[in-house]
Amino acid sequence: MLTNSKAWRTLLQHQQYLAQSKLIDLFNADSQRFANFSLRFDDMLCDYSKQHVTAETMNLLLDLADEANLTQAIADLFAGALVNKTEQRAALHSELRNPHTTRVEIKQTLEQMQDCVAAIKHSDYTDAIILGIGGSDLGPRLVCEALAPYKTTDLTLHFVSNVDSDTLLPLLQRLNPARTLCLINSKTFTTIETLTNAKIIRVWLGIHSSHNMWAITANPGAAEAFGINASHVFTFWDWVGGRYSIWSAVGLPVALTIGMENFKRLLHGAHMVDQHFATAPLAQNMPVLLGLLGIWNINFRQHATLCIQPYADGLQLLPAYLQQLEMESNGKSVANSGETVNYQTAPVIWGGVGCNGQHAYMQMLHQGTQVVPVDFLVARRAHAQNQELQQVLVASCLGQSQALMSGRTTKESYKACAGNKPSTTIMFDIITPEIIGKIIALYEHKVYVQGVIWQIQSFDQWGVQLGKDLIKDILQVMSGDNAQNVDSSTAGLLDFFLGCPLTTA
Repeated sequence: MLTNSKAWRTLLQHQQYLAQSKLIDLFNADSQRFANFSLRFDDMLCDYSKQHVTAETMNLLLDLADEANLTQAIADLFAGALVNKTEQRAALHSELRNPHTTRVEIKQTLEQMQDCVAAIKHSDYTDAIILGIGGSDLGPRLVCEALAPYKTTDLTLHFVSNVDSDTLLPLLQRLNPARTLCLINSKTFTTIETLTNAKIIRVWLGIHSSHNMWAITANPGAAEAFGINASHVFTFWDWVGGRYSIWSAVGLPVALTIGMENFKRLLHGAHMVDQHFATAPLAQNMPVLLGLLGIWNINFRQHATLCIQPYADGLQLLPAYLQQLEMESNGKSVANSGETVNYQTAPVIWGGVGCNGQHAYMQMLHQGTQVVPVDFLVARRAHAQNQELQQVLVASCLGQSQALMSGRTTKESYKACAGNKPSTTIMFDIITPEIIGKIIALYEHKVYVQGVIWQIQSFDQWGVQLGKDLIKDILQVMSGDNAQNVDSSTAGLLDFFLGCPLTTA
């Protein structure tokens, strides 16, 4: 078990010692602390000097990574080894953004996307409904919002993920079926939310459905059985997890919005991080350091949550995207050995746009009873240049991180802020396709690092499958089947919903 390892036990002892010091003390004792605890990669700067660590802490965390054989695990990931062991699959999403890939199917899909983007750009379509949920929705939606300044089309995208009639039906009333494209994004093409919406749209499209509906899936046979023309089906593969699929044809909405050249720039940015992750020494490896800092905060300092605080409206969906990436990947309690783990794994991810959060939940971070580490993300420049606005934006970000670290002592206790709250700041020049690719890939690899060290399976999601199975059972009950296998709570709720009593055994 991980907790019996030498590095783990040493880190526990080290934390007991380090707990006696405060962050402000670490800064006062080291005039070069920023230089010693920050890392640059290309046009990105990662400042982790406000994390509660010393050089010894980082060395001990690197020892833990060595004990977990992290270097070999990184090599296995890129070599296509079966790192998803419960499903006996590789996790080769990085190959999708490799410009030197030898996989013919990837090149063919990119060419198919290129042709589709060109055809739609010169078509009469005015709108596109993008159906998908989870990784099929959050990734494309995040990137389209973040890269709005790069929009190259008049096509209006409408993302629909939930099965909420108050969203879908009013949308359909506003659109013209003859001029509306529908992209169905589903890896298995069995996702109940996505297919329920797709069936309603198919009826709404009427005679236009065969021409206007497209599918992006790893199950092309099911898409064709649904009525999608074979030429309208984009394929991706079982070695691409849904939450890692933005780099595949799942990114078609992005390509439609910003054009294929900018989509390829997105891939290039992610590929740069792949190369860095694969080759940089662990001590100078940005995804590795982020992963180790998370391990330190979660397992040794007992901080169970992580706040994601981007200072850009275009990144407002980043916390939600990272919720799925981190919590679906590493929200596991069974080790690779089959034993139940006796340590914490994925943190609770939450957050929002920076300045907005300062006037809401940041109060709790400064004066509340829980310590919540924060990842701040901020750009040096904006596309719509205004020096005053950008200065206030960056000052807001830096002020919050400084306040969390240093705190404030006053005579009035209710005004005091304890400080000593850890944070990491990631700063970059300006939001570009390359930067968005780098940020997403950076967190992807961070998640993998933590999964390797926690000795869990980061690429499956069997907990999600349980919920899907139970939805089908409840729908059968709603259709009149016997409710004997439904618990009394569910039966009572169904009774209230249906307006008729159900009996349980």
